[in-house]
Amino acid sequence: MTYYAVIDTNVLISALLSSHDAATVQVVNRLYDGDFIPLFNDDILKEYNKVLRRKKFHFSEEAVCTLINAIMDCGEYIISTPTGV
Repeated sequence: MTYYAVIDTNVLISALLSSHDAATVQVVNRLYDGDFIPLFNDDILKEYNKVLRRKKFHFSEEAVCTLINAIMDCGEYIISTPTGV
C-alpha cells in the first residue's frame, strides 16, 4: 500500500532541531527511505522555504536545500482546489 502525506512545517523544524532518535527525525528518515510519498504544491514549498530560513533557527542553507529537494524529488506535486467551504 502506498501512503501519501503532507508534512507539516513544524515537523521539519523539529526534525532539524532534534536528535537522531526523535519521532520527527524518524518521519524524515522514512521520507528518504520511500516509506511514504510527500505531497506538496507551490504554497507548501513557499512556506517551507520561508519558515526554514528564519534566522532564529540557524539552519544551514545546505540543510534546508537538502530537505526541500528531497521532498520535491521523492514527492508528488498536487494541484489544490478550493472545497467551497
